[in-house]
Amino acid sequence: MCTDGEDDAERAIRFGGSFARGLDANVTVLHVLPEWSEEEYGALTASRRSLSEWKTAVPAIEYLDRAGNILEELGLVRPRATQNHYVFREQPDGGLEFHLVGKRTKRVRLKFRNGEPQDEIIEEAGAGRYDLVITGARSQQGMPAQFVGATSRRVAEFSPCSVLIAKNIRDQHRFMICTDGSKQSERAELFGATIAQSLSAEVTVLSIAEEEELREEAHERVRRAEMVLSQLGIKAQVKTRVGLPSEEILEEAMDQDLVVMGASGSSAVRRFFLGSVPLKVIEDGQCPVLLVRDKTE
Repeated sequence: MCTDGEDDAERAIRFGGSFARGLDANVTVLHVLPEWSEEEYGALTASRRSLSEWKTAVPAIEYLDRAGNILEELGLVRPRATQNHYVFREQPDGGLEFHLVGKRTKRVRLKFRNGEPQDEIIEEAGAGRYDLVITGARSQQGMPAQFVGATSRRVAEFSPCSVLIAKNIRDQHRFMICTDGSKQSERAELFGATIAQSLSAEVTVLSIAEEEELREEAHERVRRAEMVLSQLGIKAQVKTRVGLPSEEILEEAMDQDLVVMGASGSSAVRRFFLGSVPLKVIEDGQCPVLLVRDKTE
């Protein structure tokens, strides 16, 4: 989970934490400092005091502290007042981190990296072999509600694992899983179903036929997905639409709280050229979007 200290990022942490708890997931919260002065880096690496006693003015400390509070409220970590101290460790793959004591099997880490945010998030995603990156879509004054910043968009394009762009988060849990019959969309069905189970979410399966004569094929796709989900204990509503895929998905997503899609291709080049539909849904949609892709080696 990524944080820049803004409200959108903290809402994304709360949203992601709500299903991470149900999945017994290990969690890392990452903050990227665009620039570290020598004084800041020295203060971070030299200190061995507890976070609660930290007096430095580095904003990242506050951001990660607030993230830790959210995870504690959600029940992912034990009350921090009962924990001894937080020791920063310098990592061989870059950055500094400290660990919180998770409940049950959870490992919870709060981590800094130094550099360009989008590059460091992508680097961390690969180095840590994560299953999912969660980032909020930072809103800007004067921009439409669905605006997605350059960092989130680049992470969605080039992350080596699945990505959840969490924007305009609502309290309801209505998930729409999109399928086109590809292997990647089948993986998206399973990933989306796993999260839906943890949140007791309502699920709709959608497939788009670009022409009316192809509607029956779309119908077969949603019926197959419906059977897969039923085996997991999820009763899903099925829908088909005819038209341009990105436009039809955006129209259907107006009443949804999360759209789940398969990302195209495995290489960065293929993702860039073949991912126009999911990228358009990310940019123009008005709810969170989960892009599911295989982790790269």
